[in-house]
Amino acid sequence: MRLLILGYSSIVQRRVIPAAAKVDAIGEISIASKSRPEPREGWPKRGRFFADYGTALRESRCDIVYLSLPNAMHERWVLAALAAGKHVLVDKPAMITREACERGVAEARRTGRLLAEVTVFDYHPHFDALKGFIGENGPLTHVDAQFIIPPLPIANFRNHSELGGGCLLDMGPYAAALMRILGGGPPSHIAALAGTNHPETGVDMGFSVQARLANGGIFAGHFSFEGEYQNRLLIVAHSGSVMIERVFSPPADHRIEWRRRVRNVETVVTFEAADIFARFLDAATGAISAGEHEALHRDLLADALCRARIADALDADKPMVARK
Repeated sequence: MRLLILGYSSIVQRRVIPAAAKVDAIGEISIASKSRPEPREGWPKRGRFFADYGTALRESRCDIVYLSLPNAMHERWVLAALAAGKHVLVDKPAMITREACERGVAEARRTGRLLAEVTVFDYHPHFDALKGFIGENGPLTHVDAQFIIPPLPIANFRNHSELGGGCLLDMGPYAAALMRILGGGPPSHIAALAGTNHPETGVDMGFSVQARLANGGIFAGHFSFEGEYQNRLLIVAHSGSVMIERVFSPPADHRIEWRRRVRNVETVVTFEAADIFARFLDAATGAISAGEHEALHRDLLADALCRARIADALDADKPMVARK
């Protein structure tokens, strides 16, 4: 299969291209970028370089388009890529609104193409082990997630609402995916508290969310652009717990460790390094080859709905904040 990447972003350079180079099903990688010149050093499995996205879609012989553009541009280019007959993988959030995600999936289904959101943290093998741990020591009672990063440079698109910025759009997919994966379905209840807004641009800088998971467990998540770096997940079951660091963004060479406690006896479990982007691309190309798109379509729609419910809960909190 031939891959065309629209947008030569930092994540594309650091993670996507190296991962695609490892995937046997991907034989060629082309790049389109309007803001950066063609890389002089080249790239693995090198195809063509395009300075215009529309030209790239018309002239590329690609089978798959990977979108890594500012969030506000996703809907336009998802639909354009589907109209060009391509399968589409798109950085999270797939599109800004639930309605846009529904339109995108409807068009993908109509054209027989895959549309998948690239939320990849759960493609690490330790997630299968985590589900097994819960099965052995369950039921699940509590999930506590923290993903907090220091403030981003003002020029970063995540600081600008007109580009689809804000913490909910950027980190909401993590919260939604966790609730789906560990809860076994959509949460029955969601409440949320908003963080502060950016002092210059006004975008949301963070949120906290609590939910009753489909399996009865309690989820608490804290996501922010305005604090000391935190990146961890705590799982508590009836007779055991697991604490995991670097859970949302493990480097390809990082060996994830569990601090595992069962009946008050703690052990450390170490997992071999795994490239979660390569594993996602393997899964996506496998789904395309088999014509089995629906699981990834359902995940995208479920997470878009959950993110919309978090947004509604944050809106419901605003009058209370204003009265204080």
